[in-house]
Amino acid sequence: MYFQIAGWILFIPSLITGVLLLLNIIGFSGSTEIAVNDAAIIGTTIGTLFIVCSKERHEDEMTRSIRLNSLLKSFYVYAGILVLATLLINGIPFFMFMSANLVLMPLLYVLTFRIEMHRYNKLSSDE
Repeated sequence: MYFQIAGWILFIPSLITGVLLLLNIIGFSGSTEIAVNDAAIIGTTIGTLFIVCSKERHEDEMTRSIRLNSLLKSFYVYAGILVLATLLINGIPFFMFMSANLVLMPLLYVLTFRIEMHRYNKLSSDE
């Protein structure tokens, strides 16, 4: 649970910084740009790893099943997005998409897992 909190604390600012850099809302030059870009990618990646790999308060067989199912669903969506982007985007915008694509898989997994856990918790609390 503590790693999950640390993951969210690391993930949110890193993701915001990465999006602002990708959209050229904030800009740096030289080695500062490289350092901030690397910090955003590494922070987002490590943050999602902490979020994804930390145990839930009530970890059971159903939670493990939801984890596996969410991973499979997010992989399917990721593969579909990658194929569509490869077919539809060309040139420099494709390279911009691919830089954002570095963190797309863990983001999809976290989103899918949270939605599925919410559904499971709602279903189990209704019973």
